[in-house]
Amino acid sequence: MARPRLVFLIAAIVLLLLGGLAFEVISTQPVRGAVRTCAELFTIANRDGLTDSERLSKARALCSTQYLQNHPLALAPEGGIVNIPRNINMHFTAWHEGPNIWICPRDRDGPVYQFVFEGGGWRFDGLVAYLGRYGEIVRASDFPKPVTK
Repeated sequence: MARPRLVFLIAAIVLLLLGGLAFEVISTQPVRGAVRTCAELFTIANRDGLTDSERLSKARALCSTQYLQNHPLALAPEGGIVNIPRNINMHFTAWHEGPNIWICPRDRDGPVYQFVFEGGGWRFDGLVAYLGRYGEIVRASDFPKPVTK
């Protein structure tokens, strides 16, 4: 193979790989942003060394307006913040659901939390579904209503 042809082939392959990398970085940016917010929120919920008011104010900054209107933040007696999970499994799953990002912080089954893009960043919007072991999704609106006596 002639040297110019080899240089052209190598340059074409490098450009193709760089294009694929750029596409991957751009297309996964929303999910990565929501996961970053999720991890930051879980860290704040578990963090020692903050006063209760500091912890709640930092958590409020990562929650959506709609979530805060319907769920006032409060510290849980066992630690953390009420209605916010305390950790994320290394085998978590995250995906687009319309314009929002859904994250199941457990090992591929369990509660699913929604993150919405609001105010220039991703914000926690609460529990939206349950992801079953075989990938079935039960939306929170379909959860059975608790029986009250």
